[in-house]
Amino acid sequence: MGDMGEAQDWLFSPLRMIVGIHVLVALVALVFALLAANAAWATDGVRKDPSADSRPRTAVPGFLLDRGRYVKFDAPGAQLETAPLGINNRGRVVGNYIDADADAPYHGFMRDRRGRITTIDIAGAKATVASKINDQGQIVGRYYESTPFRPPDGRPRGFLLDHGCLTRIDFPGAVFTQAVGINNRGHVVGEYLDRTGVFHGFLWKRGRFTTIDFPGAAATSLVDVNDPGQIIGIKLDADGAVHGFLLRDGDFTILDAPSAPYTFPRDINNRGQIAGFTLVDLDLTGARGFLLARGAKGPFTPIDVPGAPRNLVFGLNDRRQLVGTYENTDAATGPAPVDIQAMDMSPASGGGPPTGAD
Repeated sequence: MGDMGEAQDWLFSPLRMIVGIHVLVALVALVFALLAANAAWATDGVRKDPSADSRPRTAVPGFLLDRGRYVKFDAPGAQLETAPLGINNRGRVVGNYIDADADAPYHGFMRDRRGRITTIDIAGAKATVASKINDQGQIVGRYYESTPFRPPDGRPRGFLLDHGCLTRIDFPGAVFTQAVGINNRGHVVGEYLDRTGVFHGFLWKRGRFTTIDFPGAAATSLVDVNDPGQIIGIKLDADGAVHGFLLRDGDFTILDAPSAPYTFPRDINNRGQIAGFTLVDLDLTGARGFLLARGAKGPFTPIDVPGAPRNLVFGLNDRRQLVGTYENTDAATGPAPVDIQAMDMSPASGGGPPTGAD
């Protein structure tokens, strides 16, 4: 995997969290290596940078695919990667970028239709990741009150940011909680780790939690929910096999791409279309985005960023605009990366790269 294998696993929660239970950290960490390389919203230290998109300089930049045209970009200040994780129907993109600050490397961001990027940092947090945004501008994600992946307190907390009003989303009694997806009704899905070390999916409505687990699975993570209430997620079997799934009207449907051992759905729009990525192995061999334009019935349409050996798709809206990350073979040489090997990334510690994702 060369330079693509040391830290990008913190981009997406399910791959790190679920696979990380049964796979060596060394494999989980190989999710897209990072190159060696001002209005405020209430309580959240938000900074605006007037810079528009420019030629990407990091090893793992972001992209937006709109009607066959790719727009590639990095967030201002990004030195290691830019990860767009969600896009709403107004063309607003949210995600996170990583700078060279080993103490607080993560920052959330929002990119508007004109390419202007706003940094989102939860007040007092060491790291912020914005996962999804709905059409009302509500943003969900996770944040860390201490430096991520470092014991004893590198545990994520979920949040909902509604035009400056911050709501913390913490499953009662859980070791930690991650909010990953949101629909236009304000319903939130994600995952939590219980005190026995098992991951569960959850649905949050008006402050009330409902646990949702794939029947018989060793671990479950919910990734996104659309307005009709269809939910996508990832489950881990007792033998270590990983599968994507769709939950619709109480019925579970497995989502496995042909000839791809690993399928990770990441977003579902209101038309039931699903986007995500596939892997040949956990070294990120053959990492490739996909779109299920006809929903769970398929077929899987591959997404290939021109000139990029690998890519991951994270977000999809009703206009079939897609966002994700790709391997940038033209990356400029940057500062030394954060020392991942020194971080405690075991699930038991609550450490490990956050998510994508994810």
